[in-house]
Amino acid sequence: MKVRYSSRARDDIDRIHDYIAAHNPRAATAVIRQIRATCRLLGRHPGLGRPTQLSDIRVISTARYPYLVYHHVDANAVMIVHVRDARRDVPSVEDVS
Repeated sequence: MKVRYSSRARDDIDRIHDYIAAHNPRAATAVIRQIRATCRLLGRHPGLGRPTQLSDIRVISTARYPYLVYHHVDANAVMIVHVRDARRDVPSVEDVS
C-alpha cells in the first residue's frame, strides 16, 4: 500500500532532523531513517499500531528511538499525519488532525 505524508508530518520530520542534527548530524540521519522505515512498514502492514482515542487514527512506535508515528488508513494509502517524541504529552485532536 502507498504511504503518504501530510504536510504536518513532513514538517515534524524536518524539525526532528534539525533538532538532532544541531547536536549530532549522524544521529539525526539514523533517527530519520528509522522513522521512514517504520512508515514503510506501515505500507506493507497497514493494520499495525494501536488505536488511539482519536477517530480512525492509529499510532506505532519506532524501534530503538522514542518517536511515535500517527497514521490512518484509507482505501488507497496509509496517511502519516503526525510524528512526535513519545516523551511528550499525548496529543489532542488538533495536534493530530
